Amino acid sequence: MIAKHRSFFISNTNITLMLILSSFIGVSISYGDFYLFHLILFFVLLIRAYQLKVNNYKLRYTFLSKKYVPTLIMIFLWYLLSLFWTPNFELGIKYNFYIFCGLILTLSIISFSSDLNKLNKLFKFLSIFVFIEISISMIESFTSFRMPISSYSQISQLFGKDPVNFSSVNNSFLSSIFTPPTGFRWNTNDLAICMIIVLPFFLCNKNTMNKTLGILLITTIIIMTASRAVFLALLLVYSLYLLFVKKKAGTLFLIWTTTLTILWGMSQLKESENPRINELANSIEALTLYLSGDLDIEGSLSWRRELVDNGLNAFLNTYGIGVGAGGTVANQEMIGPVAGRFTSMHNFWIELLVEGGVLIAIITFLWFMSMIYRLFIISRKNTDDKIKYFSQSLFLSLIAFVPAAIAASSTIYFFPMWIMFGFAISVISLADIKPIRRDN
Repeated sequence: MIAKHRSFFISNTNITLMLILSSFIGVSISYGDFYLFHLILFFVLLIRAYQLKVNNYKLRYTFLSKKYVPTLIMIFLWYLLSLFWTPNFELGIKYNFYIFCGLILTLSIISFSSDLNKLNKLFKFLSIFVFIEISISMIESFTSFRMPISSYSQISQLFGKDPVNFSSVNNSFLSSIFTPPTGFRWNTNDLAICMIIVLPFFLCNKNTMNKTLGILLITTIIIMTASRAVFLALLLVYSLYLLFVKKKAGTLFLIWTTTLTILWGMSQLKESENPRINELANSIEALTLYLSGDLDIEGSLSWRRELVDNGLNAFLNTYGIGVGAGGTVANQEMIGPVAGRFTSMHNFWIELLVEGGVLIAIITFLWFMSMIYRLFIISRKNTDDKIKYFSQSLFLSLIAFVPAAIAASSTIYFFPMWIMFGFAISVISLADIKPIRRDN
């Protein structure tokens, strides 16, 4: 017990849970750049400092030695070190603060999930917030309702935000009767990435109603966000689910064959005299061109390529060491914003290479791939149903995140990513305790 007054008390477990849940809510409860998460984090750090003093400044956090945690800490220390050569010290501090918040969140989840019951408790609480966000996103997709803190909200300025200026955006999707949903995420791409991380937990769910409803709703939300990278990740998740979880390679082959045949057939009907068939055929062609990148709405691919080129050019001048924390934004600000407004890399994986350097890029790649492989093995061999469910879902979530992360301006401050990391490490750690079937 940390504090007590009559019947009220705050325990380590409760305040950690509050911190995790507030991170999922993220920007939706905030003013300017200050989130509810930051307020709770402040109190958490105060409590931890007090505990450290009570323990005579002896650290007793054994979870720091768990698998995959030391690598995260090492990456954070490298970014701190990079403050000596980053082109903009202020942006470097800001970037390190982002990593610090994400690291604290991941470690909080690992600390909280000391056993399977606590991990399941956390999962149930997060599931409630996921359900709320899905509900809000569906309402936003088909009505004029907007979350107060949304890039499409007319009152977001009251919370220290700048709403989207539609008159400066030439996008046929935005000018339609629908506006993309944002949920808790402020912008559409972040919502889409969050949904693709969540989707596997519905796919692998044994409850038919929850599974079917979740798949339909999340697929609808992702389509409404019009996020190209996340839509491709969606196709990847469905394919890997059938191939590795359901083990129905034949079904997967049939689906893809049928889909490609239909697309080819419709492409042959573009000149049909039937106006309905002609409209459908041309709509499918437009979708195909959009996903392949040949149709570049709002010039997205063009300015993304320019951002990446500028970042890589700066990286090459560092001889592989990286431009340092916050260096990609600092470099782009010196050159000038792309398309008059973009300075973030808009490609998380390139951002890691450009800012962290070759060493960090390789270490992160091996760390990430090792978790995916470990979760796959656990999903195949662990005998505990709950761990099997978590590992299957996280295996798909981590893979889906690879292409999806390209959609966001940056995911370094994207809390669902850090929650995913915390869950994955917790499941892997708990799997070492639970029995794993050994093949003879």
